[in-house]
Amino acid sequence: ISDPPELDSPDPTDDSDEDEDEIDDGFEASSSSPAAPPAAEAPPPSPIAGLSDREIEARLRRDPASFGPISVGSTNAGALVAGVPMPKGDRWVVIDPGHAWGTRETVDYLERSIHKVHEQFPGAPKLYIGHISAKKGGHLSPHVSHQSGRDVDISYYLLNGRAGFVRATAENLDMPKTWAFVRALITETDVEMILIDTSIQRLLSEHASKIGEDPGWLDSIFQTRNKHPRPLVRHAKGHANHIHIRFYNPVAQEIGRRAHSLLAKAGHVKTTTSYVLHKAKSGDTLGSLARRYGTSVVAIQQANGLKTNAIKAKRVYKIPKQGHVIVRPPMPSPVIIPPRRLPPVKVAEAPKGS
Repeated sequence: ISDPPELDSPDPTDDSDEDEDEIDDGFEASSSSPAAPPAAEAPPPSPIAGLSDREIEARLRRDPASFGPISVGSTNAGALVAGVPMPKGDRWVVIDPGHAWGTRETVDYLERSIHKVHEQFPGAPKLYIGHISAKKGGHLSPHVSHQSGRDVDISYYLLNGRAGFVRATAENLDMPKTWAFVRALITETDVEMILIDTSIQRLLSEHASKIGEDPGWLDSIFQTRNKHPRPLVRHAKGHANHIHIRFYNPVAQEIGRRAHSLLAKAGHVKTTTSYVLHKAKSGDTLGSLARRYGTSVVAIQQANGLKTNAIKAKRVYKIPKQGHVIVRPPMPSPVIIPPRRLPPVKVAEAPKGS
């Protein structure tokens, strides 16, 4: 890519997702999620809903790509089959095309949200898209997540010609455009969560309030408002210079669940059998070990029968060797995509005297 002179080093690896291994992916299919407003549209039906396992296996052997992109496992322990690259566009820059592969849904959601900003603000500057996933998913340094085509790192809209992964502040953040982007992610896509630094959340929340967004809806969106058990916008260390987005993929996830064992049988999903031994030291965490050895927290937990993130100093742990894809076993029931968390419809006031 040809970057403008004012570009501030949009390094896609300048992520510091140290806290992402602490995000519990288990709630993705939880039936106990808080109630939400009705969805704007029903999720598209799975293209394999009416197929038997034998029919799925036959199609996988002939042409895995016939199903479209498949998101296998979880974001922290997964793989991507038949992924699609984030295309070039005149409204965004793909910083590292070799690591910007996703599902069809992820790419479409991202494009749709950016286009919504330009509908409201014609001529808005380009956003800079960092890592999504590797072509086949799996571990992508330096991240814990970004393994199954559903995670995206993207810049903020900035003022004064700034561009790239630049630390956003009250002075340089383009709040109207950034809020328009975040709002589009929430209302136009099946977004699972958005990671934004606390300081920037406060700026966006204040701006949204000033332009008349519903207070109750904002309470359900921003973690900084301390009103909702599972806000969509949350804080994680290292997200003051970019936004981390995770999408639900109604089609790609469900195909990955149904076809998991068949994909493994066909060799598209590999399970590790090789390990190195590590004697834990004081200060070691599962996250630091995962980054050091190029694996995932879930993989280390599975290899050692751990149910929590706690490890003990001086204990020896088995670490799956780098280069193998560890995929979390599929959930037994279909993937449940929560209804979109939409703002209430404003009712026009009746004219006085009517």
